[in-house]
Amino acid sequence: MSKIVIGLGAAAVAAVGGYFGTEAYIRHRIATEIEMNFAQIRASGGQAKHGDLAFSLWSRDLTLSDIAVEFSAPQQASIKVRRFAASGIGSGSASTFTASNIVLTDIDASGAIAPSGGLDVIVKTPRVEISDYSGPTRMPEQSKIVTPIDLYRAGLAQFAAISARTITASTVNVSAKGTALPGGADYVYSDLAIRDIKDGKVATSQVGRVNIAMSVAQPGKQVRMTGEIADVTARDFDATAAATVLDPAHARDDKFYRIQGVVSTGAYTVTADSGLSFRIDGIKMGDMKLQPSKFNMQELLAVLPAANAPADLAKARAMIETVASAYEGIQIDNAEMLGLSAQTPEGPMKLAAMRFNLDRGKVGEFAIEGVDGKTKDGPIKLGRFALKGFDFSGLLRQTSQMTALGKTPSTDSIVGMLKALEGIEFKDMVVPHKDSGKLVTLHDASLSWGQFVGPIPSKINLKLNITGPLEEKDGEPFTLLHDVGINEATANIDVGLAWNENEKKLVLAPGTFEIGKLFALNVKTSFENVQRSVFTTDPQRALMAALPIEYGAMELVGRDLGAVDLSVAQYARKQNVSTETARTTLASEIRTKGRAAGNDDPVSGRLADAVAAMIEKPNGTLALKITPRAKLPVMQFLELVKNDPATAFTLFEIDIQNK
Repeated sequence: MSKIVIGLGAAAVAAVGGYFGTEAYIRHRIATEIEMNFAQIRASGGQAKHGDLAFSLWSRDLTLSDIAVEFSAPQQASIKVRRFAASGIGSGSASTFTASNIVLTDIDASGAIAPSGGLDVIVKTPRVEISDYSGPTRMPEQSKIVTPIDLYRAGLAQFAAISARTITASTVNVSAKGTALPGGADYVYSDLAIRDIKDGKVATSQVGRVNIAMSVAQPGKQVRMTGEIADVTARDFDATAAATVLDPAHARDDKFYRIQGVVSTGAYTVTADSGLSFRIDGIKMGDMKLQPSKFNMQELLAVLPAANAPADLAKARAMIETVASAYEGIQIDNAEMLGLSAQTPEGPMKLAAMRFNLDRGKVGEFAIEGVDGKTKDGPIKLGRFALKGFDFSGLLRQTSQMTALGKTPSTDSIVGMLKALEGIEFKDMVVPHKDSGKLVTLHDASLSWGQFVGPIPSKINLKLNITGPLEEKDGEPFTLLHDVGINEATANIDVGLAWNENEKKLVLAPGTFEIGKLFALNVKTSFENVQRSVFTTDPQRALMAALPIEYGAMELVGRDLGAVDLSVAQYARKQNVSTETARTTLASEIRTKGRAAGNDDPVSGRLADAVAAMIEKPNGTLALKITPRAKLPVMQFLELVKNDPATAFTLFEIDIQNK
């Protein structure tokens, strides 16, 4: 029996000794791995140290205190952690560290995220918790970190090597200040949660609330602003793709890499101590992709001006060119801002939505919808305003070329800025009419251009539908409407002008002009032998190039929408006769005068008969087809009109019909 007891005692002593020996061995191995990682940081020029290390094999817990890491190059940065505590440490591969839970307390990090004092940031948080963590025990070997991009790329690569179910923090405080933000700004992030980190990707990142406080410089004073953003969510961040974009080895890579999925926020409110305030109900931005061959962060950082550096026009142009190229390497799917409202000195202003997208430096459409506000002259509303085909990168390049050293911008370069935009659109715009208190309504308006020949567009389209008040000073035909009690009029214009290079023809189609309750006119015409050299900003060259231009056929169709009856009624009042008498008398006068003129010009008589017929039968249509009898240069005809107008019009075959 005693032998059994002694044997058991010996086994227990051996087990305890083995336990403590194993614990000491594992603790030593952990300490060695930590020290090797810290040594790697020190070898790259940084500083790294820590306090006490404690490990329990029984509970599989590890704690490390007073971690401090500093970098002085390529830019100043540091991070301090008062305590690192991991529980549920795995006993798997020696190259992988796993833990069911990690808690970091009192984190204090600082560094520059823009060079030359552009923006320095301090991040503090009392507690960060990580669940189901897995990552390498040792940092990957890094080539020497020389630039900030090297540092960012190394951080992304390390992040791509870990996985975790969640990373959470109840509060994160961020302070930022620098030349890019001279007044400074403070941000407080609440309820931060990053979920499903694996293979360099983050499924979702969420922040329950962001509180903002900043100072903004305004003439003669600093304005303090405070705000709040609720429910910030970002989906599908790809650290591996981001690292690829930053990798110099991919500098010629034309592929677009999806960096970030949909980002959205809830309500965003800002209030200034000056009394101004605004609110946005929500913001949403679609997928963002980057192209390494264009979006070159190394080049971007290289051209940024140093703080307090003297102005250098050549360097400024180089920076503009680099920024333009960077925008060409960005794709952002539809982004929108919904429900903006602002309190201004003139009163409240509301905006239903703002939308845009970005593809290779071009904004396909930038639109503002549902504007509702007040000015000192009255209310203002806008259903929709849009810029079409806005080439932001192209505009930057043209601006750069216009700032060439010692040169005044040429007319070509100024006019050529039209290439940066394809068109403008307005819908349902209401603005005050001068000082009358009445309103002007722009129902629909659009202007587009393209098919450039040098700096000049050879294709233009204009649409305009507008209603406005009538006043006596507006003149005819608006005075006529005003006299009979019509206080507003609607004008509708639709004009298209396009040049066909193969046919050397300039065509006006459509050509619609309509004044509501008065008349409508449709015009279709063309000009022949229009050479490419006409499209120039040099007036003398344009005039010489215009000499061979010839008239083509012209068709004019006029429709009476009420102008005839109004004219007859006004004539009746002035002559103090009945409407029917006025109609008969007016038609007769027109025929008599036209036939008298027709003795020398037969066309005048036929035209007078057609107009008289419209007076007798209102709401009719008058059609004219005008065709040159032979090739007729425009300049030659205009010169002939000055000297012999009667002969000039005999050069055309004119067909007149009432319909």
